[in-house]
Amino acid sequence: MLETLDLSDRSVYLAATILYGLSACLGLYGILRSKPYPRMGLLPLVSVAFLIQTLALNLRGASVGGCPLGNPFEVAQFISWSAVLLYFIVGPVCQLRLLGFFTASFSALLGLTATLFTAWDQPYPAGRFGGEPWIELHAALAIFSYGVLTILALVSAMFLLQQHGLKRKHHRGIYALLPSVQQLDTIAWRLLITGTICLSAALVFGALFWFDNPDRVPLFKLSMTGIVWFGYLMVVLLRLRKKLVTRRHAYATITLFILALLSLWPVQTARQPGATPNQPEQQIP
Repeated sequence: MLETLDLSDRSVYLAATILYGLSACLGLYGILRSKPYPRMGLLPLVSVAFLIQTLALNLRGASVGGCPLGNPFEVAQFISWSAVLLYFIVGPVCQLRLLGFFTASFSALLGLTATLFTAWDQPYPAGRFGGEPWIELHAALAIFSYGVLTILALVSAMFLLQQHGLKRKHHRGIYALLPSVQQLDTIAWRLLITGTICLSAALVFGALFWFDNPDRVPLFKLSMTGIVWFGYLMVVLLRLRKKLVTRRHAYATITLFILALLSLWPVQTARQPGATPNQPEQQIP
């Protein structure tokens, strides 16, 4: 029998989304008012939102009896959570002051969208992964790679914004807070390599499980993941051959990320209807 999800965690998710939104508004206020960027005010808000979102993920995981990646709502929350986690690492290391603002804005928008579209949060059988460690590893790598690719898309957006400012000779406001285009381009390249490697590993584990259990993994789902991976691989190869650099590289990574997000819905809905109450689904999210 399908286990009805305990929706109490949705209010916790909503609280995290509101805090991400407040963080984004705080950063935007400082930028528009040409005041010092409120980094020390924004970081605590994002940190609290991250902890609340972590609590929500744990509550949902307890209610579904495993890793909460069984529907688009949960996947969206996990991608947002992964992106914020990576912001805590990439932001200080690469000295990207505005990355917190962009990450908080993305998390707020994604969280609000996931909350509004209630159809994304459909119930499903508890224990969907069926105790398969390879599926858990695949799911973790896939979501982590999407987190990396989220930060990559945000850095690419920052690159395009800074390049626009240089062309228009704007040196104040948000443009003064952005790193140089050279630094942003270098960071984007490193993120692209990292994200592609993680996504490749996730695809390998998913393919290995599919070879042994072709009836448990929809071919359509594996094909969609393969298409997204192939797109990023082509960007890597074209970048190595210097045929896709700077502005084109930024547009390509942003476009691919949007397509990757859009592919999550058909991937999540491409489920085999044959799972029974006594045989939990063991499909890869």
